[in-house]
Amino acid sequence: MSKPLFIQHRAPYQGYNALETLDALLVAAAFGQNPSVLFQGDGVWQLLKAQQPQIMGRNSVVAQLEALPLYEVEDIYVDEDSLTSRGLTITQLALPISVVKKSDMAAFIAQHAPLIRF
Repeated sequence: MSKPLFIQHRAPYQGYNALETLDALLVAAAFGQNPSVLFQGDGVWQLLKAQQPQIMGRNSVVAQLEALPLYEVEDIYVDEDSLTSRGLTITQLALPISVVKKSDMAAFIAQHAPLIRF
């Protein structure tokens, strides 16, 4: 049986898409959908520990991400290419996360339905 995959591909404070996608993810989890989330492209910036959103008058995306385990969202992934192309490492991320290699991406995505990407 497939499960939903939420794809976070936007920078954390570029509009409100990152927070809206996280809200939808938490709603799906609250209704027992057992969603996965993949951070890809500029979405990997959402995972950084050190963020200062208050400078822009915004709430922290990381604070909302840290709530994922409370909603039993345990399937959290990052696109390895997106991470390395931005010079980031797993140790800089706020959450324990699984890495998906480029060669495994198609098979990984095929395990999920529907795909939700705002």
